[in-house]
Parts: sequence; C-alpha cells; structure tokens
Amino acid sequence: MKDSRYISQPGFTDTGMIFKFVQRSNEFIHTFAEGELLYTLGFNREDIVGKTLHDFYWDDIDTANLLNGYYKKAWEGQYIEYEGEFRGIYYVIYLRPLFHKDKVAEVVGTCVDITNKKIMEDDILQKEQERKLMNSYAFQRSLIDRLHSGIAVTDCNKKIRLLNRKFYELFQLKGEVDCHIGMQASDLHYLFDKEINKNKFENTEKRTRTTKEIKIDTGRTLRYNCFPLNEENDFVGYLWEFEDITEQKKMERVIIQAKEEAEKVNMAKSSFLSKMSHELRTPLNGILGFAQLLEMDESLNEQQRDFAQEILSGGSHLLSLINDILDVSRIETGNLKISVEEVHLLTVIKECINIVQPLAKKKNISIYSQLDQWEDMIVLADPIRLKQILLNLLDNAIKYNQENGKVIVFCRLQENKQYIHIVDTGVGFSVEEYTKVFVPFYRIESTKEEGTGIGLSLVKQLVHLMGGEINVTSNKGTGSEFCFSLPLPNDLKTVIQWGEQTEFPPTNNRKEDNYRLLYIEDNESNLHLVSNIIKSQPSYTLLSACTGKEGIEIVANEKIDLVLLDINLPDINGYEVFEILKAGKETKDIAVIAVSANAMPKDIQYTLDKGFDNYLTKPIHVQEFLTILSETLNNTINQNIPDHKILSTGPHGEEAVSAKTLRLSLKELKKIKKKKYKAAIAMHYTGSDWSRSQLEGMQTTFEKMGIEVVAVTNAEFKWKKQVADIESILAKNPDILMSIPVDPELTASVYQKAAQAGVKLVFMDNTPNGLQHGKDYVSIVSADNYGNGIESANIMAEKLDRKGKVGIIYHDADFFATKQRTEAFEKTIKEKYPDIQIVDRRGITDSNDGEKVASAMIAEHQDLNGIFVVWDVLAEGALRATRTAKKSNLVITTMDLGMNVALEIAQDGPIKGLGAQLPYQQGVAEAILAGYGLLGKQAPPYVAVPSLKVMKENVIDAWQLVYHEDAPDIIQSVAKSRSAKEKGEQQDESIDRRR
Repeated sequence: MKDSRYISQPGFTDTGMIFKFVQRSNEFIHTFAEGELLYTLGFNREDIVGKTLHDFYWDDIDTANLLNGYYKKAWEGQYIEYEGEFRGIYYVIYLRPLFHKDKVAEVVGTCVDITNKKIMEDDILQKEQERKLMNSYAFQRSLIDRLHSGIAVTDCNKKIRLLNRKFYELFQLKGEVDCHIGMQASDLHYLFDKEINKNKFENTEKRTRTTKEIKIDTGRTLRYNCFPLNEENDFVGYLWEFEDITEQKKMERVIIQAKEEAEKVNMAKSSFLSKMSHELRTPLNGILGFAQLLEMDESLNEQQRDFAQEILSGGSHLLSLINDILDVSRIETGNLKISVEEVHLLTVIKECINIVQPLAKKKNISIYSQLDQWEDMIVLADPIRLKQILLNLLDNAIKYNQENGKVIVFCRLQENKQYIHIVDTGVGFSVEEYTKVFVPFYRIESTKEEGTGIGLSLVKQLVHLMGGEINVTSNKGTGSEFCFSLPLPNDLKTVIQWGEQTEFPPTNNRKEDNYRLLYIEDNESNLHLVSNIIKSQPSYTLLSACTGKEGIEIVANEKIDLVLLDINLPDINGYEVFEILKAGKETKDIAVIAVSANAMPKDIQYTLDKGFDNYLTKPIHVQEFLTILSETLNNTINQNIPDHKILSTGPHGEEAVSAKTLRLSLKELKKIKKKKYKAAIAMHYTGSDWSRSQLEGMQTTFEKMGIEVVAVTNAEFKWKKQVADIESILAKNPDILMSIPVDPELTASVYQKAAQAGVKLVFMDNTPNGLQHGKDYVSIVSADNYGNGIESANIMAEKLDRKGKVGIIYHDADFFATKQRTEAFEKTIKEKYPDIQIVDRRGITDSNDGEKVASAMIAEHQDLNGIFVVWDVLAEGALRATRTAKKSNLVITTMDLGMNVALEIAQDGPIKGLGAQLPYQQGVAEAILAGYGLLGKQAPPYVAVPSLKVMKENVIDAWQLVYHEDAPDIIQSVAKSRSAKEKGEQQDESIDRRR
C-alpha cells in the first residue's frame, strides 16, 4: 500500500477486500482481513491479522506513518478515503468507524481494485497532453510567423531546424516553409558558414552574440543577430534574427546629406553675416562720428540737439546689434578666438555694475551685490568676453525688471567651479521657455521691451567657449535667476574641504592621468565603437568583457576606475552585476555607468535610484560620452554626511554657517606648508569617544596641512588645570591654539594672553568671556546642539507614544552648547507634545554624578516615564539608576554616540536614541579654520556641523559616520542578534494572525 494519498471522506459501494483494526496501547492492531484483493496484492491473512502497520512496513517508515495518520483520523470518528498503488495494482481504501456507547470500538476498512479505471484515466490524460502539445506547437508557430523579424535556428551541423514566414519572405525562398527544414543553411547564404566556422573552435563560454549587416541577392540590406543556443551548458546551435533595414539605411544617407547641406548653408550664412557686418560698420562710423560732432556744436537749439541724440542712440543700438551678429557668426564658423587667463572676478563684476548703474537708476531699480567673501577669488576667463557676458545679463535683469525692482548678484564655489548668479524681480517667463531663451532671435512671449533675441544665445556660446555652463530658472510675475559657471586655476582648486576627501591635482594639470575602464557588453559592434572612441583618449585604457561573470572576474583581479555596464547581458543582467560590485569591499567605490538602448525616463530613473553614477543611452553620442566619462571620473567623492538645516546659533547669537562651506585651495595649502606652523590642542577632557574622535579629525587634517601638533592636554574638567596647561603650551610658541574652555569666565585671561601673543585661537563649543571674533579669535565650531536637542525630544515622544511624565538632567554651567541642547529639548516637548509633562529638572556639574541625580529623581517620581540627559557619560549613570530601581521601561534619550550608549541602543535597552554630534568632522572643520587664521582669510564667527538622529535601526551606520571606522564587533553582534530576534517575532505574529 505504498504511494498512498488522502482523498476524502467516502461512502461505500464496491468491495475487493475487507479488514478491521482496533487501538491498543496507542497502536492500531489489525483483527481481521479477507477478500480476493488481499491475495492479489500478495498478502495472506497471517500477514495482516495481529500486526501493526509498522510490523509489515518496517522498511518504509514514511509510508507507515502516513497510513497511521489516516487510521488515527478514522479512530477519532471520521470517515476516510485514500488511494494508493502497490506492485502495479491501484486501489482505493475506505475507513469506517463503528461506535459503541458513543465511542469508536473498531474500524472497518474496505479496499477496492481500481487498476483498470486508472489505466483508462492515464490513457485519456496522455492523449490530452498530446493534444495540448500539438496546440502549443501550432500556437508557437503562429506566434513566430507573426514576428516582424526573420527567425532561423541552425544546429551544430549547420542544418536548419526552424524558419518563420518572415525569413522565408526576406530570402525569397521557394516551396513550402517546412520543406527547407533539414537543409544546409549555407545553401541559403554564405554568412551561415562564415559565422559558424568563426565560432566553431571556441568553447561554449566564449561564444557570444554577434550583430552585423549584410546585403543579400535581392539587393536588400539586413541586420542580423546571431545568438548561441545552449541546453544544460551544452552548445546545440544558433538562433538567427534578421531585420530589413534597407529603408533605414536610405534614410540615414538622406539625413547625412541633408546635414552636410545644412552645414554648408550655415557656413555660407555666417560668412555672409560676417562680411555684411564689416560692410555696415563703415557707413555707421560716419553716421556716429558726424552725429557726435553735431552734438558738440553749441549753436544747436534744443530740438536739434534732441535729433542728434536720437541719431546717436539709434546708431549705438545698431552698432551693438552688428557686434552681436558678428560674434555669433564668428562662433558658428569657429573664428572667434578667446584668450583665457586668470581674472579677478570681483573687479570685473564691480566694474560691470558701475556701468549699468545709471540705467538702473532710471527705472528705480536697486542692485545688491553679496560678494565680500569672494574678494580673492580668481577664475579662468577671457576678461573682455566675461565683461560682455555680465553686461548682457545685467542689462536684461534691468530691462525686463519692474519699476522699483531689485537685481541681486552673488557667487558660490562648488566642485572647483565658481558660480555667478544674477537674480531679478522682473516679469519672468514660463518653464517651457527655459531652453528657448538661448535660441538665436527668440523673444520672450508677451514682452514689450525692444530687443533682437541674440544676446542670450551669444552669452551661452561664450560661456561654453570658456569651459563653463549656464542655466536659468524663472517664474512669471516674480522674476528670473541666471547662473553661469567658470573654472578655477589649478592651484586654486579645493584640496581640503570639510566632509570630503583630500585630493591633490597632478603636476601635469590633468586629473585623468591614466584611468582604466572596463566595458561589459555582449554586442561586438558596440564594443568596437567604444574601443575606437577610447583609442583617441591617451589617458584612458579600455578592458572589455562579454558577460557579467567575466566582468566581475576582471574587476576582482585588475585595477579598474570605472565600469561601463550594459543592462541586458546573456548570463546575468546588469543590475545583478552592479549589486555584486557594490557588495564587495574592494569594488564598492568603483564608479559604474549604465549603457543601454532603453531610453524610457522611468527606466533611467530606476537605474539611477539604484546607485549608478550615470546613464548613457544608445546610440552613443561621442562628445556626450566623453564628457560624462570625464565628469564621473573627476567627481569629488563626498561622504554621506547629513545636509540638514543648522538650527543652532552661536554663543553670542551669531547665525550659523555650515561647515560644508569650508575649504582650502592648493595655493593656500602650499602657503601654509611652506611656513611649517605649529599647533597645540587644550581639551577640557580627553577620556570620551567624542573627544578622541575630534582630536583625530584635527590631527589628521593638520598632518595634511603640514602643521606639527606640539601638545595635546587634558584639563579633566578643572579650570585651574586648563589655565596651567595653556601656560605650558604658550612656552612652546605655537602658532595655533585649539581649545574648548572649561569655564568661560575663569579661563578668559589666559586665552586673552594667548591672543595678545599672536596665537590664532579656534574654539570648540564655547568661547571665553570678553574675547572678540576677528580680533582675538578666528572662529568657534560646534555641533548643531539645538538640532540634536530636537532629535532627542522627538525620539522621547515617539517611544512614549506622545504622552507621559519626563525629567531633565542638564549641565549647570555657563556653557552655550549644553544650554542649547536642553533649551531645544524643553521647547520641543512643550510646543509639539502637550500630553508630555516635564515634572522635574536637575542640574549637574560633575560628570560622575549622573547616577546619583537620576536615582533621586526616580525616587521622588515613581510614575516617571522618561529622562533626558544632556550628554552620554551622564546618561550611563542614569542607566545604572534605572536598573537599580528596576525601572526597565523608563525611556532615556541623550546626546553623543559613546561606546556604552551605542551598545544600549543596539540591544534596544532603556536608552532608545540620541542626537549625535559628528566629532571627527568637527575636528576637520576646526583645523581648516585654523588655516583661515594663518592665511588672514576671513572666517565666519560661528560654524556648525549638522545634527544626526540615532536609533537602533541606524546605529551601525551612524557609528561609521561619526567615528570614520566600523562599529566595534560587540555592537554589530548585538544589533544583528536583536534584528534577527525581532524578525522572528514578526513572523510568529504574522502566523498567529493567519490562524
């Protein structure tokens, strides 16, 4: 009775064998067996009676257990039916329980031979499958015949195994389609021999898709793709796909011819404009000259003088128009030469503003320039053409402005380019016109101002000639903003910047010294094209791979700077290749550009969202391809640092400047290194993770700047010790002193002494009383303490479900950083979460008193739900207090990501989260500001580093960001275990819900 399966609860009709069983000592014992089928199956009564299922299925435990289950259901009172097969005989068994006094006394089994019925069913099933197979073949054949491409399949012996109707038509075959099956493919065209022989001696892994174009006897041009066919890793033949591209080829020739004709016409037009412009200038010279002489004639009356002014005004406008036309024609013919040199940007901008100022005054338009911090900014430009660009943009900003409007000029430095913005409050224009305004002779819709529409077209072309870009944003009725970029001289490019890697431009002034590129592509034609493009670039070396797996192997064994990745590969798709590369420790930072014929916006966005550095669509545009390669390879590598708005203000109410604006150029770095400066660091305390990380940030950056750190001291939170430390430091004659004052008042005099000695002071988190920015110290740097306080409040509210009672343990000292943390927490709770009450506030001055203060707070408020603690060391004390009081449900939030609090967050203990500082990045910012002080470069009074919310979900990533190193193994292990446990619990809950 092997191979049995449960069917249903039955009725009884036929019999072939009857048997009975009862239950004794949890075993089912057969008490009776009789019938013809018993002997047909090869059994006797003695084989069954008195035996259990396990007795005669001793060699097949699984079957015994299965049948035992059916017996058990029958003994529980169910009517059971199941089928089985034994020794070629199919049977069905019905189990019927017999009751005595409402309990099952025994079970009667009836077994029926259904072999003939089964054989009949199998025959019917086989015929049905054959019918479906025939229908499937007919459907597939119909489907293939409907394709617009010709399809053929050849085997290893070059014989045709499949053709479709389109192939038959393309090659104009005679007879029925099927009569060509089995023929030699070479009898139809020589290409079959050529391609098959070419791949004959290659192993299966090296056989790749081939794409080529051929002409056939009918005069048609076909493009074919040849795909190797494999079955279970064995090569079995080729699939051929043919597409008629005759008309496409004709169209391409027509387009090329039209393009050449258009270029000739354009050149002729430009040449004509150039000649005409020169011819027009000669009579215009006479008109303007004599008009100026008339204007100088004192005998003219007022009306005659007005006439002369009109002639001069019209003539000047005509001259300007001729000059613009001449410049456009020179650009189009390639005859406009520019002379790029180092230009003092501020000087040119101020000169242009002065020129247009009278025009602005006529319309009561105010011009505001925000340029002070860029006073030393040098750009690479043609000074005459730069002036032409600025005057054109400023003139438009005034011309198209509203009465009593504004024009704002400001600059920003980004990615080694200087961006100049010109903003107006004018009439504006629609989004649809953003690109149109740069087209020659285009005029903004509904404008009443005079103009030719040449100016912006000329501006764009001049900007491009100088290596820059220009763009515009605008809103109807509110105004427009034009922005163009200019490159920096090599020695002024940023080499040290907060939040970025330090990079030094090579001595040959080319960053792309020798890059190794890998193109993973299975199309031979595309590989050939890119290979020829790269040959023209001596700084690039190209490697290639035909499959994803081959590409991954090359990346693992070769130094690769950038991967060009086709999405549709024959083995694994490009997305899988990308994920494998990004998962590898050695390959995760390699730039990857997707190359695909798919140009649908949603697919491009999907690919970029996955993390690809860029996306190129086929067919490849050579210049765009090279530009994207250069931009991707030369892109500065940014750290994943939050770009939040800074909410803190400085100790004296100063507006915060983001640390992301800080940078030093190569020229500035050389100046600093040449002087061999010395720095000293006077810390309030060095025993915390925060202090150690900040010291590392400063020291690492000083090393890059060529600055020697001659002393690092630890005041242990004692103001007298800090004063003595600084006195000792001053004896070493440092040029720079980095410090965090323990007490702003009691340490002020020693800092004043340092400032008077000419030492450049940079402060962390606080400033001494009485010292002035710019005069006594360079700047102060802190975390966004206010922002971190808000993060702690939001975490507290989330974990308390927005209701409950909380206490606050704050720093009882005149320390603006900790004051802002506490103020932000309190204000956020009171204004945003009205159902959370702050029931206690306790100050602390000694970092060892956290446990004592928290214990007292918990003892007084037995119904306390949470405690905010102003920094992590104190929070560790509060944690011990909650454990002593057995208050495991009490929520703690704090600041600073120390080792112990990170571990507690990772394991979802009472410390639920915090607002983290970024001490390493803060140290980098402080060192760069020290460089500002040494160079005499203007520095903002207060610089802040963004806040970072940390909870159990991101504690591992946060540690890497905060300390520039992987989280300790114990934190990673605890976080992993907690995550696995939570997933298990979620699965259990899901199962319970389904039940």
